Amino acid sequence: MRWWYRLSLYAKINLIIVGTLLVLSLLMALLMRGATHELLERQVEHRGYEVASYIAALSVNDILLDNEYAVFERINKAKENNKDVRYILISSYTGKVIVHTLRDGMPEGLSLTLPETQIDPYLVTKYSSNEGPIYDVLVPIENGNVGYVRVGMSGKGMLALLDAKMAEYSFMTVIICFIAMILASWLASVIIQPIRGLARAADEIKNNNYSVRAVYNTEDELGHLAIAFNDMAVSLKQQQEENNQLVDALRVKELNRTVLLNKLFTAQEDERKRLSRELHDGAGQSITSILAYLRVLLSEITDTHQRSLLNSARDVIVGVLSELRQMAVDLRPPVLDDLGLIAAMEKYLKGWSERYAIEIVFHGPQDFRVNDQVALALYRILQEGMTNIVRHARASKAEVTIQTDEQAVCLTIADDGCGFPALVLERALQTNRLGLYGMKERAELLNGTFQVEAAVGSGTKITITIPLG
Repeated sequence: MRWWYRLSLYAKINLIIVGTLLVLSLLMALLMRGATHELLERQVEHRGYEVASYIAALSVNDILLDNEYAVFERINKAKENNKDVRYILISSYTGKVIVHTLRDGMPEGLSLTLPETQIDPYLVTKYSSNEGPIYDVLVPIENGNVGYVRVGMSGKGMLALLDAKMAEYSFMTVIICFIAMILASWLASVIIQPIRGLARAADEIKNNNYSVRAVYNTEDELGHLAIAFNDMAVSLKQQQEENNQLVDALRVKELNRTVLLNKLFTAQEDERKRLSRELHDGAGQSITSILAYLRVLLSEITDTHQRSLLNSARDVIVGVLSELRQMAVDLRPPVLDDLGLIAAMEKYLKGWSERYAIEIVFHGPQDFRVNDQVALALYRILQEGMTNIVRHARASKAEVTIQTDEQAVCLTIADDGCGFPALVLERALQTNRLGLYGMKERAELLNGTFQVEAAVGSGTKITITIPLG
């Protein structure tokens, strides 16, 4: 039935109308043929009865007087006057044939046996012979006391007449079906035309052309449908205008948000530069001066206990100075500006691995250059990712990979830690926790993508892709 679903509505209407008419015509033809055949059979039987009764009434005396010649002449004349009569024969009350018209031979299937029951007023027996169907009409003469007249009526004429009538009926059916097909095509075109208009209008609306209107001026169901369709188009156009206004407003807000984020990140980097410089040039120099004063004091003090206390204080101050320098480097690593992103990442990861005893594997291209904005974003994302690993992942190994081509650069940070379910990730992004939101914002600010793959007990993998164009 798939072919039916692929047909157009126009073809379906034509097929339904013409098919229904053909089925009804076939049923009518079968009913008509059966009724006509039965009626013609009754007529043939009645004509046979009339011929047999006529001969029986006129032949009583001739049979009693053994005037077989007169009887023979009478039955031959009756046969000649009735074309449908195949044979006429007269038998005695014992069943012996007295006269007959079977000069051309007896039809196959003809039985001359008389019935045992009484016949009133006649008996018709239909049988099939080599000449077609024959209706054998048996009429008793004087209730069978004198004899019987048997008239065989051929069914050929009846069948020929029936075939001729059915041919006429078939011809008329073909003409009616042809006319019906023309009317069905016209009716289908009248029905389909407005539907096609609605379909074309729907296609226009699908292409965001909400100014299209369906034209249909009647007040029937299709007219109501066209009115509803036009109302829908007006509503969609209004909705589109409202959506466009909302999109424009959202675009302006997004632009403002991007500008603010840019300013925020720029301010953060400027503040980090300032703090790094202050730590290095201010606090770092001051602590260095303190170390110089301690060295002078150590050269002048001879007391062993005091000298031990000053050495301990000196060690603490050296540790503080080392941490201040590391903080200054983390805030704004000079190597990022001097040697580039790859060298900065290698140095950062090496120090990180030594500080937290985590095995870190780094894969990156040797000759790799990007603009300062992209390089700084990737470096900050790496810092935040490594901080998350130390704080939350409880990992023993991490792998950092940078891949690049002509279109984009891809940074991957993976660990073998405890991982976390997807629900925790969604909640973290919604509440701006775990540093993930800041990483995501930095990537999207450069038209990049941010993806996290995590599962409980299977570690975490963060992938950031930033276009270079």
